[in-house]
Amino acid sequence: MQIPGEQRSPYPDEVGSRAGVFAAAMRDNDMEQAWAMLSKETRGMRLGVWATRQNIDMQIAYRAAYDPAHPRRAALLADFRQTVLRFWSLETLTDLGITPTRYVDDTHAFAFLPFGVVNDASWITHRRVMSGVILPMLLEDGAWQVDLPGWRFLAVHQEG
Repeated sequence: MQIPGEQRSPYPDEVGSRAGVFAAAMRDNDMEQAWAMLSKETRGMRLGVWATRQNIDMQIAYRAAYDPAHPRRAALLADFRQTVLRFWSLETLTDLGITPTRYVDDTHAFAFLPFGVVNDASWITHRRVMSGVILPMLLEDGAWQVDLPGWRFLAVHQEG
């Protein structure tokens, strides 16, 4: 799969590092960290899906999403983790590398984390076919966040 965007540097940058922190948080079941790294749109989408599936009032779901002490927060975060692990097994979230980021524009980018990087070189600077995780990222409030709705750029890129 061709990842859209342009590579601005031959070396990995902050975007890939943030994506790696997110993947590690998912792997290590640090769901507070993983949730904090989601874009606002992603969090809103996930809490809406969770509320609908669980038949929970949206006001309660919203409080669970933004109040770490809310009694339903653990269930919301567990559902999010379960959803992600349907697509990524825990085994694939170990030994990830970081490649140079591909930018769609100044606020949208894709980070690629290749599987099976077991030596000291956790950064991959040369192109070759590799399996891995592609994470859409969004610059939001000065920080790069995981933006799962960013997959829409892949569909546009493949059609155009």
